Amino acid sequence: MRHAVLGMLILFALGDACSPPPNVVGVQDFGRVVGRVLDAMTNHPISSALVSVGSLYTIRADANGAFDLRAVAGDQTVTARAAGYTTVTADTTIPKDGTVSIGYLRMVPLAAPAGQPTLAPPATPSPRPSPTATPGVLPSPTPVPAATPTSGVTPSAAPT
Repeated sequence: MRHAVLGMLILFALGDACSPPPNVVGVQDFGRVVGRVLDAMTNHPISSALVSVGSLYTIRADANGAFDLRAVAGDQTVTARAAGYTTVTADTTIPKDGTVSIGYLRMVPLAAPAGQPTLAPPATPSPRPSPTATPGVLPSPTPVPAATPTSGVTPSAAPT
């Protein structure tokens, strides 16, 4: 009996020392942040750009420049890096069990001439409900169409 009382006193003395600090996020408290990484001069996707939240949560952008960082929550800074481009950041708040789209992270090539304007970002596609959509799963991002150069030559009519 005496040892049980002594054990209880030690546990009460420790108090919240066994609890995690208030800034530690539990598994049930995670959210997601999604977006795309684009070249600001051409609006083409930057595949394999390294996207991170802090130093622990990183992912590579896919062929369309899209990324989906999971297991993050709270006030965060999302950073995108790629060889030959400036580093860009975006601040966001990711709610528990929620998904935040930060839209486009637009990176300027390091070789871009000073003062050259960048293109306006493309329109952000709005999600379309799908008859086969799974609840809680986001549709794949819509790819950005490649720019078609114009040569000023009009096609001639077929000979008759």
